[in-house]
Amino acid sequence: MPNSIKNKLALGTVQFGTDYGISNTSGKVPLKEIEDILKFCVDHDIDTIDTAQGYGDSEAVLGNFDIKNFKIITKINKNASIDDSLTKLKVNSIYAIMFHKEDEIDLDSFKIFEKYKNEKLVEKIGVSVYSVKKLEYIINNFNIDIVQLPFNLLDQRFLDILPKLKEKKIEVHVRSVFLQGLLLMDTDNINEYFDNIKNILSSIPKPAISHALNFVKNIENIDKIVIGVTSKKELEDIYFHYNSIVKNVDYKKFKVDEEMYINPSKWSI
Repeated sequence: MPNSIKNKLALGTVQFGTDYGISNTSGKVPLKEIEDILKFCVDHDIDTIDTAQGYGDSEAVLGNFDIKNFKIITKINKNASIDDSLTKLKVNSIYAIMFHKEDEIDLDSFKIFEKYKNEKLVEKIGVSVYSVKKLEYIINNFNIDIVQLPFNLLDQRFLDILPKLKEKKIEVHVRSVFLQGLLLMDTDNINEYFDNIKNILSSIPKPAISHALNFVKNIENIDKIVIGVTSKKELEDIYFHYNSIVKNVDYKKFKVDEEMYINPSKWSI
């Protein structure tokens, strides 16, 4: 399914600038590995790169490579300047700029983002969100073009609002499809903090990576799936499993409502 690859997989770059993820044991990604990852993206129609000013030096790292043919999305805080990102990325414009924190979008900060759009420094304005309630407020009060939200087998909170986003022609990108790698870990190695949901985690059909991707890619209202990797091999595996054919199951049964388990910022580990 080559077309669905182009339409949905996007490269997340938090690991390019920081040590990130509950299952990440290798640290920041070396430059040579990043070069190989980007080449794989070019060769396999993965055309979108997601980064942020808050991802350590990931923007500056990306600036070492020819990324002009990618759709670049970066997230910044409301008092920051897009000029810093453009300088580090070594580009004149990018596809989209997002508020990195959902609480920072207000009339004044949105006007600044609109100015960037009018100056053609960005094509789209968006926001990265964690809360369904906050997203509802934002789409009712601001004319955003794109939104990024967490979505995975456990965290299905945003499922019901997706049709409304499509009605408003808002591009939908999802992150945390593996929940920082938690969904892919052997349950014997999972921290005891998650004991109350280990029965759910262990019941996810194998290979879990295929089902985690299958669940998200088959939701029509999702445009991009942002995946972070620490090696070309990881990206190859994700690409393979994204294309693999698995038997659909009732994915709703894996839904977890307690935010203490599905929101990594609330994890006590």
